[in-house]
Amino acid sequence: MEVRNQKLAQLLGATGQFFIPVFQRDYSWKAKRHCAQLWDDVVRAGSKAREHFLGAIVCSPAEDLATGFPRWQVIDGQQRLTTLTLLFTAMRDYLLETERKEVNGITAARIEDEYLTNRHERKHHRYRLLLRRHDRDALCRLVDNKKPFPEGVSAAIEAAYSHFRQELRTANFAEVWRGIQSLRIVEVTLRGDDDAQAIFESLNATGLALNKSDLIRNCILMGLQEEEQTAMYNEYWIVIEKLFRNDNDRVFDNFARDYLDLKRRKEAQTRRESIYPEFQSFWDNREEGLDSALKDMVRHARYYAAVLIGPGETPAREERYRGIRQLRAAPAITAMRLLACLENSADFDEPDFGERDFLEALDLIESYLVRRSVCGESTRGYDTVFAVLTSKIGNRRPLLDLKTAFRLLPPGQGFPSNDAFLHALRDRKVYGLRVCKLILDRLENHNTKEPSYTGGYTIEHILPQNPKLISQWTDMLGPDWQEVQETWVHRLGNLTLTGYNKEYSDRSFSEKKTMAGGFRQSAVRLNSFVADQARWTATEIEERTNLLAERALSIWPPLEVDQSVVDLAKVRERLQRAEAAGRTVAKIAMTPPIRRLFGELQQGIVKLGGDVTVIPEPKSVSYHRTRYFSEIVPQKNRLQLLLALEFDQVEDPPKRAKELRSRVIGSQHTEDSGTLCSITDRTSMVEALPLIRQAHSAAG
Repeated sequence: MEVRNQKLAQLLGATGQFFIPVFQRDYSWKAKRHCAQLWDDVVRAGSKAREHFLGAIVCSPAEDLATGFPRWQVIDGQQRLTTLTLLFTAMRDYLLETERKEVNGITAARIEDEYLTNRHERKHHRYRLLLRRHDRDALCRLVDNKKPFPEGVSAAIEAAYSHFRQELRTANFAEVWRGIQSLRIVEVTLRGDDDAQAIFESLNATGLALNKSDLIRNCILMGLQEEEQTAMYNEYWIVIEKLFRNDNDRVFDNFARDYLDLKRRKEAQTRRESIYPEFQSFWDNREEGLDSALKDMVRHARYYAAVLIGPGETPAREERYRGIRQLRAAPAITAMRLLACLENSADFDEPDFGERDFLEALDLIESYLVRRSVCGESTRGYDTVFAVLTSKIGNRRPLLDLKTAFRLLPPGQGFPSNDAFLHALRDRKVYGLRVCKLILDRLENHNTKEPSYTGGYTIEHILPQNPKLISQWTDMLGPDWQEVQETWVHRLGNLTLTGYNKEYSDRSFSEKKTMAGGFRQSAVRLNSFVADQARWTATEIEERTNLLAERALSIWPPLEVDQSVVDLAKVRERLQRAEAAGRTVAKIAMTPPIRRLFGELQQGIVKLGGDVTVIPEPKSVSYHRTRYFSEIVPQKNRLQLLLALEFDQVEDPPKRAKELRSRVIGSQHTEDSGTLCSITDRTSMVEALPLIRQAHSAAG
């Protein structure tokens, strides 16, 4: 590394070219903030004839330095270099357009020759500063004096240039020039062994904050040679930029986090502040090559953008994605995983996951979110919930894996039942819930080939929510109208969709039906029942509530999965936890004779079938088929055998079995069992095997 303190004008005025590599972000200084501050610094330095320190510029020589045309890759400082180049361009154009030949010996030609172009070079080598792809054409057009700006030019470039042109109208040109000549920088030139990425991150920690896409792009591309950088950027990274460019940075940040968690199969979501360092570690330790890794990242970025930004790949998918967007972004990681499974299913001879399965999985996700919201369940922690669900989805049976994972969620995060959902739809106030509009949208359009466009509709209270009801309403509702209104006004049966919300206002029920655009003329299917009613009281609202609630059950399906599948998944999870904790049978304390006896007994249990799973517990060993059937607790002079059988169901001619009482073996066992058998020698072991066989058979 070489470090020199010099004037910025000298750096820009040197023959050669500075270029912004593709891993850098676009020009992002704001005219009214950053450019205005730089202008003030320049004017102050010029008026007081004193130097101003502008910071560090970090560069590294490009490979073609030996060709005779010096080129320098800008690692840090592109915002300042670009802004000064724009200021020089504005000053040149000021002199040209005001027809002033020179100011104190400063001419337009001098500015162009010394700070903007390399007079004797051609094509891109002609420019002293060459920006990355998105901004390159904009700056080159300015330097070439090709105005007005074409449509689509970089807004930041145009704003900065226009800001300086405006300031120059009233400024003292000579002072501005003197101020620029007074700007000093520290020029840092990196050599082969210097860690450019570490230096870049350190210097940018105090400047205009880099977002995650900047940092991750730099992590991926910075260490490559210029030609490979450009190739990887053009083939892969530019695709990701285009997918997320028109959305805010948070969407990319969420993608990076979810992609990272997906690839590492994490069950806890990565914290936002840890996204970049953890991505850096993941990327540095990846097993695949750069080309394959970027191809995979682009593929998942397409999935993610389709789900959260749109449009979806097909109308049916887009309909489901809109539900996810309205409800929460959290399920995007799961949808991304399911899309990958759908694409990979072609690799199997008999794929178990097709388009219908994918749509069913998305319907199940929406059902989970809608049901929990309507039932008043906590909506916190969904990021972790969907990270857990996604980690359980394998390649072979994704839909079944998702259903099973839903069933394995703890009670506070579980999937509400039909009874709970139906009860909540009938008895709770639905208006005000985040899902209210979605519920009405789905009730309007589910299973129809002629869907209504509900985007411009709003939610209408048929019985108005205004506590000052007009007499037509109070007379219809009766003397206890206030109680009726409070009870029913926000229930599902009193809500509908309309484009005439303002026109309906608090009118009487009769007027709402018969007016122009009223319920009788409405094209909204939800309003057909309303249009047929002569009155609108608690009776009609309750009837419509029940009808819509029953229909909702068919729109948002219940969770249905075979219990044996769930039980087997529980067994596998327990085994994974035991392995993660480093538990083994060898670590369970036993005397040598008891360990030999245990070895024979376990061998007999394992021979019962290839479906036996052995799980070492802290002080015992449990045995499972699709569910638990036996447990062995080693003690000093015997093995205590526990069986998942009720004592009165056991066939035990030798009378070895006893009804289990917890005080017999303390708290060393982990499973609920009904029968106990003590084994002290080989004879008692042989007599116990038929009992184990009974338990094994019952657990199938």
